[in-house]
Amino acid sequence: ESTGHLLTIKEVVDGVDTTHEMPRIFMLDMRQPIGHGFRERRMINIPDPDALFIIENDDTTVPPDRLALPRVIYDHLRGHPFACGPLLGSRGQPVGALGLSSYQGRQPIPDELFEHGLLHAFMNHLGIAMERAIHTARLERLNAELLEAHAAIASSARIKAVGELAAAVAHDLNNLSGIALLAVSAGRHSPKAAFDVLPRIERANRTIGELVGRLQRVARQAHPEDGTGDVACVHQIVEDILAMISPLLRERAITVDLDLQPTPAAHADPSFVHQVVLNLILNAQDALESITGRPRKLRVLVRGDGDMVRLEVTDNGPGIAAEVLSRLFEPFVTTKHGAHAGLGLAAAAGSLKHFGGSIEGRNVPGGGASFEVMIPAASTRSERPLAQGEPPQPAVQSRRGAILAIDDDEDILAVVRVYLDSLGYEVHTTTDAEQALQLVPGRSFDVVLCDVGMPKQNGLDVCQLLREAGYRGKIVLMTGWDTQRVNVDRRSQSSDAVLKKPFLGSELIDLIDAMLAPPN
Repeated sequence: ESTGHLLTIKEVVDGVDTTHEMPRIFMLDMRQPIGHGFRERRMINIPDPDALFIIENDDTTVPPDRLALPRVIYDHLRGHPFACGPLLGSRGQPVGALGLSSYQGRQPIPDELFEHGLLHAFMNHLGIAMERAIHTARLERLNAELLEAHAAIASSARIKAVGELAAAVAHDLNNLSGIALLAVSAGRHSPKAAFDVLPRIERANRTIGELVGRLQRVARQAHPEDGTGDVACVHQIVEDILAMISPLLRERAITVDLDLQPTPAAHADPSFVHQVVLNLILNAQDALESITGRPRKLRVLVRGDGDMVRLEVTDNGPGIAAEVLSRLFEPFVTTKHGAHAGLGLAAAAGSLKHFGGSIEGRNVPGGGASFEVMIPAASTRSERPLAQGEPPQPAVQSRRGAILAIDDDEDILAVVRVYLDSLGYEVHTTTDAEQALQLVPGRSFDVVLCDVGMPKQNGLDVCQLLREAGYRGKIVLMTGWDTQRVNVDRRSQSSDAVLKKPFLGSELIDLIDAMLAPPN
């Protein structure tokens, strides 16, 4: 211990484990045999314990020419001859201590036992074993600290990424909500105008939902249990970031050439990959600010390269200054002014190295800079960009069934009721979770639509309580939060499906139809 006391790992007397009886030993007191042994790096043999000066209390004065022993230790040894001293590691440094007594009953221990033979070899091996145990414990402690630091960096990267993307997303959200509001205003003039603008309102709101989903993916914390820990879909990350940052790029007249080829998922924390991609694109955007008189171009490439995933971000800017090029990935190296600490590329290099990846930067012939990121592939499964198409329109047909919709937003309930009523469903709505729990036992509902985020009682709890009350119909959770976080919650097992907000009427009715369809 840092106090100088030895911790007894094991004491055995005549074959009986007496570790719990061992008194504390202070190794820094050079008047005692154990302290004397540590100072001289050798075993101290005491053939006659009665020749030692016995310390009765802390105030006892020990003669300068005598070795002393506390009364509690003397009594514990029962007056037997003993030897004690340090156990030395591979570098001759003390790593523990050994005490021996009761040699052949109460006989003194011969000095030659400590210099030759089995005991000597045993002490050497035990010292090295204890040294390794100390190193292992230290490595485990350092590894735990490293994991904590890694988690803190990942959290900081997510916060930074969300913050830097928020302004760009807000720009697009304002534009899209402006389209919807103007379209509603136009629709108020006449039924024909309302019918004409409905597709525009639908497209604007669908795009808003996609933007929010992208931002949620950037903010999401990866967990091994939900299949996202240390596995990053580079295609999706690049698409998400470019979709959200496109307003900034358009304002600066930067055109983007996106080349996404089928690649396996990458073995890396998605938070780090988000931050690496965002840093490289923002750095390229800053570099292109100085370009005048010619087009500003940014090229982003993702492709497989053997058992690696390769990401390239290239711009046609002024390139990297010669004095910076060789020090790109050192901390606090930056060509930017203001509040830039110069840690982005250094952090990227460090985090990628943790996952067995790498990052390199170089100047491009003819002008510009290119950064190449290599990340180990996680599997052979290819990831491809999702095709974006117009949602299918529901067929107009009469339906039957009783549906209960639970949501704290009355506007959502009103629209759900109007939509489902027009299709022939018997619809009941409530904004109160407790009322819903009272309604269900008295009625035969085929489907319960339940919002997750409600103030008084969480929708996940409501679903669980419905099942416990004996409800056997279908349950659909509705949420504006990240659906992956909802799906991994154990309480969601009480539901049959999760529907992401905002959703179209066609998506809602398709889900209900699938649930109420008769079994084959």
